[in-house]
Amino acid sequence: MKKLRYRIRFNDRVGMVRDISEIVAKEGANISSLAVKRGEIYLQVEPMPDDKLHSILRDISRIPDVYELTPVEWMPHELAEQQLRTVINSVREGILSINRSFIISTCNVRAMQILGFDKPPVGAILYNVLDLPEDILELMEKGKPVEQKEVIIRTSKGPSRFMINSKPIFDDRGKTAGAVITIMKMSEIRRLAHSLTRPVMVTFEDIIYQSKKIKEIVDLAKTVAAGDSTVLLRGESGTGKELFARAIHMESPRRDYPFVAVNCAAIPDTLLESELFGYADGTFTGARRGGRPGLFEFAHHGTIFLDEIAELPPHIQAKLLRVLQEGSVRRLGEMEEIRVDVRIIAATNRSLEEMIVRGDFRADLFYRLNVIPIYLPPLREHKEDIPVLVDYFIKKFNQKFNKSVQGISPDALELLLNYHWPGNIRELENVMERAMNLCKGHIIKAKDIIINTPSILVSPGEKYFHLEEMVRETEKEALLRALSQGGSARKAAKILGVSHTTVIKKIKKYGLTPD
Repeated sequence: MKKLRYRIRFNDRVGMVRDISEIVAKEGANISSLAVKRGEIYLQVEPMPDDKLHSILRDISRIPDVYELTPVEWMPHELAEQQLRTVINSVREGILSINRSFIISTCNVRAMQILGFDKPPVGAILYNVLDLPEDILELMEKGKPVEQKEVIIRTSKGPSRFMINSKPIFDDRGKTAGAVITIMKMSEIRRLAHSLTRPVMVTFEDIIYQSKKIKEIVDLAKTVAAGDSTVLLRGESGTGKELFARAIHMESPRRDYPFVAVNCAAIPDTLLESELFGYADGTFTGARRGGRPGLFEFAHHGTIFLDEIAELPPHIQAKLLRVLQEGSVRRLGEMEEIRVDVRIIAATNRSLEEMIVRGDFRADLFYRLNVIPIYLPPLREHKEDIPVLVDYFIKKFNQKFNKSVQGISPDALELLLNYHWPGNIRELENVMERAMNLCKGHIIKAKDIIINTPSILVSPGEKYFHLEEMVRETEKEALLRALSQGGSARKAAKILGVSHTTVIKKIKKYGLTPD
């Protein structure tokens, strides 16, 4: 039924409210709401027959000093409430307000969505509908703020992590009258942080090629990107596995969520589990107060890229298998499992099949990872891409070094085409960077191309002149032999009798690759 609301404007004087009230009462009607401002009165009356309403309006308009009587859509307080409701429903945080007895008086749409409520729990007691920790409830009761507290709340969709903030409300006497609580999903916070800090991502348009072989691989990767299945990228070091992983992510429906790249060989065994899965407060000495989410949690709704997956130790292989099977992670030191929605793209340059035979890699994990295998061929198998890659690197390093190199001579390009490129595209990039530094004109010449012959820069007499240089060469040779014999950074560390971290640092120091 239509509500009857009117605005009455008048020359301000004493007794106007009394005159209006008497007219309404004379007709036997009820005033349901009345708002008085200087020179204005907003009147809402209960529904009534039309003849009685017309009589009331006629008599009010005849009151001395009344000069305007018009119908309105909203009473002032109704409009303010509507505006406030629109504001709190437009923010990304869930908002709840409670009184001093913890009874909920406000719940916005976002709070209902993230907490799984079918209807607003207005009138319910807060701790009966939300299992908040006791320390947070005590702070609210004492009128103290709660700032950025991470909690686990059980919802209709299972336990989830939220960030809680609370600001107290005080009455005129300074007594605690309630609180306003804001709730935000941790995954949403991580997504927001990612959107503000993420680097520019690559797409399939950024992959440089002209060969039919790479085109077929790109077409395959574009097709599988639209799905959600696990992808296993295989190929030698330097073939562009991470480039393809990032392009698959950007082509997928998850493009607006985080892409998290993890080099499984670069993180020591002692830290790898806590990095991937996180840890609870006080789990170990030096643990951050309040605990820390793992990379799987950070990648929620996005993609996690596990490079050098073959380097995962057995106990972490088991936990990764559970993530793939159950879609949940458990932080170190916690019993609660948290649901994560993550697409996994793994990569390796080793034969996982051989590792399974030796017992170094779980067969069940391999089958879970190998849903969509994509093999990236070495550069020596698609040398027709070298000319377009060379052009790309010339443009890239022209911009980086502020040079104006225009191209490469035929004999210099011939040198590149005749080389077998064990380091693949990464090695080609290094050779081109060196050539761009050495080039003195506008064309790269054959003398500017130095491939795999560092001794050309140092004479034999100088090479072992200093003891420090001799030690470096000996250390490098021992490292190369251990890597060759062990096949991985971890195995090399055991052969040399040093830590895995030391081997990784030495690999970076000498510009080597783990394979």
